[in-house]
Amino acid sequence: MKLADGHHLYPLPDGSWRVVGPGEVFLRVLGPSEVVAQLRDRLRVSGPVGSGPAPAAEGDASSESGLAQLVQALADRGVLIDGGDGASTPARTTPPLLHVSGDGPVAQLVGDLAADWVRVRRGPVDEEAVMGADVLVDCAHWLPDTHWRQVERWCRAHSTAWTRCHAEGLSLFAGPLTVPGRTAGYEDVRGRRLAAADAPEELLAHWAWLDRSGEMHPEVPWPGRGVLAMVAGLLLAEIEAWWTSDRLPEVDVQVEVAALGSVARHPVLPLPVVFDPARPDGGSALSVPAAAVHA
Repeated sequence: MKLADGHHLYPLPDGSWRVVGPGEVFLRVLGPSEVVAQLRDRLRVSGPVGSGPAPAAEGDASSESGLAQLVQALADRGVLIDGGDGASTPARTTPPLLHVSGDGPVAQLVGDLAADWVRVRRGPVDEEAVMGADVLVDCAHWLPDTHWRQVERWCRAHSTAWTRCHAEGLSLFAGPLTVPGRTAGYEDVRGRRLAAADAPEELLAHWAWLDRSGEMHPEVPWPGRGVLAMVAGLLLAEIEAWWTSDRLPEVDVQVEVAALGSVARHPVLPLPVVFDPARPDGGSALSVPAAAVHA
């Protein structure tokens, strides 16, 4: 076993021991300090330790029994975990092929930051690009509603994960990561926004104007490089967390980053599916994701 990520096991000057975990959760470790020190030393020197008694040569029977009890108690509280736990074992052994689209500063930073971890390919988005990618990141200027609805259909058809960002007002919006069939997509974001809008027809008219290429759209007021890096990092963090663990959040979140770096998180619950011809089963049965009960 090993210490779970983010946990510290340490002594105080009075000889007692403490554990602290994420969120500043503190535990007092009771029992002989020499037994706790023995566990600390084994973790430090040899890495993972078994949950059963260690070789007798490293301590007498009483010490080994106390050590086994301590290991079990810490494991029950999540302080010690199996050395082969899925959290530390990558779900995939090869890096993804990441297709980055966009000519703005966020797209540039996404590709630069990802270059030492993934295989990066840059270029516009079409169906061929979607087919050849493991993950797509589309970094737009203003919201490209019609284009993203098409991209969503391509990604669903080819089981390609994708995420996106765009500017709106003085903020940048990022995500959520869409894994087809598993998480919320752009159509869910779009539908939830229209449902919550005071004047959905005005929202649709604005998006339609942004879609028209011949219009004189204003330049995006890009924030400073630090804020741009935040957005790029948020996009990549979600991709990396999923790719390396195959775990996804219970509730998908679109992140809004303001011009000075403040962050707001907007939950996005998948819309109920009544009929979806793109699904193998047609999606003919009404399907409300379990997460929707938390709305």
